[in-house]
Amino acid sequence: MVRMKDVLKSYNDLKKDSSIPQDQPVSGSQTPPSSGTLSGLDAIRNAIQSGLAQQKQQAQKPVSPPPSQKSTLDRLKTALEQKDKPATTQSSAAPIPEKKEEKLSPDDERFSTKLYMTFHHHMEKISNDIKNGKPVDPGPLIKDIPDFCEAIESQEFLFIKAIQRKRFATWFVSHSVNVGIFAVKIGLGLKFERDKLQSLALSALLHDVGMIKVSTKILFKHGKLSPAEFDQMKKHSTYGYELLKHLKNEFPFVVDTAYQEHEREDGSGYPRGLKADEIHLFAKIVGIADVFEALVHGRAYRDGFITYHAIQKILENKSKQFNVKVIRGLVNSVSMFPVGSYVKLSSNEVARVITVNKLRPVRPVVEVIEDAEGRKLKTPLRINLEEEPLLYITKPLSDYA
Repeated sequence: MVRMKDVLKSYNDLKKDSSIPQDQPVSGSQTPPSSGTLSGLDAIRNAIQSGLAQQKQQAQKPVSPPPSQKSTLDRLKTALEQKDKPATTQSSAAPIPEKKEEKLSPDDERFSTKLYMTFHHHMEKISNDIKNGKPVDPGPLIKDIPDFCEAIESQEFLFIKAIQRKRFATWFVSHSVNVGIFAVKIGLGLKFERDKLQSLALSALLHDVGMIKVSTKILFKHGKLSPAEFDQMKKHSTYGYELLKHLKNEFPFVVDTAYQEHEREDGSGYPRGLKADEIHLFAKIVGIADVFEALVHGRAYRDGFITYHAIQKILENKSKQFNVKVIRGLVNSVSMFPVGSYVKLSSNEVARVITVNKLRPVRPVVEVIEDAEGRKLKTPLRINLEEEPLLYITKPLSDYA
């Protein structure tokens, strides 16, 4: 449809034409000029007809929308086609590969370090559960115990962690993990099969849960306990039995170990004064592992001993309290001079233990790192003490840096 403003525009354009005076009205009776110029009305009529013809022509001509005005369906189709095409341009972002967690082997020190802290977390949760009135759940321990035992068997890294003076958590947590490591070492010395070794590990890890019920004032008192305080501390065996008795059907050895680990071969232990065969084998092993851990790390009223002196103390003072077979398992599996420890040689040199000699524990392979005058060697000198009869270890060094 012709719009009125288009008509008026055509009329105004005609008024500006030189053949029509600007002050003269257009009349329908006026004769057209001889020069062929159209009258105003004819011009309007022609303009209308021209506008109609132009609109008709535009209506018949197909109009393609600009790329920016494509229909939604077309844009979606284009997007899908682009999505299916492989990215070939440099501006296309390359896919970020997923970072796979490195799988560590049991003979890798990083594996042992990670495992050591994993068991600290497990024992921390058990401690918190007991404090919050929840039952002890051994599930997470059972899941990781196979790796725990394999790492202890394959390398000394976990053992070295267990004899370090540094604690990574509360006394209960670190003590439990360390006793677990020492008990497995003794089990290896007794040549336990895999299943039996893993059962021993679980028993050792849970042996002292009753300590959580004992007052911290008693546990960390400086100086020896009074008889009344010692009686309170001894109740932890009964507390442990109560906390674990829901496991009696499935894991009776765990309950027995917690209840009996302070019983002694000669009947001098507690809480019931059991003797010899009346005591579960796991309780005997965990009992000596518990004493060994206490000797290595010390207590509030005394410093700890290094491995060599701790074993000597057990042999000198506790031989009647522990089973001879279990003591032999300790001596056979726990080196007096563990790999990584430092020793003073008869030459007054300082050396680091590299390899343990299982047949002759006092003659390991060492690397001399400091000469007799106290000067550090740029290149360590490796010596197999079994091949050097005139050279021997005079003492271990616990605080060498």
